[in-house]
Amino acid sequence: MAEFTWEKLYCKGQPLGGLGVWRAKVPGGWIIAIRCGGSEGGGVTFYPDPHHQWDGGTLPP
Repeated sequence: MAEFTWEKLYCKGQPLGGLGVWRAKVPGGWIIAIRCGGSEGGGVTFYPDPHHQWDGGTLPP
């Protein structure tokens, strides 16, 4: 059975109420899961990165 290993990402300046962001390495890239605080919801998306080079951060402003 396949299993995800989730890594929590640090969210600097996150909105009030909390924000949770996790990623899991999958073939061809990353599965990204986002959970907003309370009952605001969340979502899941795929980030293509065949060589898994993304370090989980964003580009500088």
